[in-house]
Amino acid sequence: MKKKKKKKKREIRIFAPFRPTVRPEEATIKAQRKALEEERFGVLELSRRIGRKFGPLPVLVGASLLITSIYLVITNTVLMADSPEAKAFFIVLSIFLGVVNVVAGLLLMGSD
Repeated sequence: MKKKKKKKKREIRIFAPFRPTVRPEEATIKAQRKALEEERFGVLELSRRIGRKFGPLPVLVGASLLITSIYLVITNTVLMADSPEAKAFFIVLSIFLGVVNVVAGLLLMGSD
């Protein structure tokens, strides 16, 4: 009787991928960066939504002022701002134009 040799079963080793350890300081910095990126995305999205609705307003105001100025030059008309009502109207118009320009500039800065 011959004895059969037992074959040794070869074990196949599979190594798990390296799992990096993250220090708590790095984790908080990463979380802060992620929060900042989400906030930036939110600001850009808000700027896009408002810009679509607000975008035509500066164009409309500029076009109306251009047409009014051309009309006044062609007809050789001089606007007299002696009355308090006319002065108040021009002050309100100047403030409105300033606000429109500032908001349009901020939207342009926030859009990209």
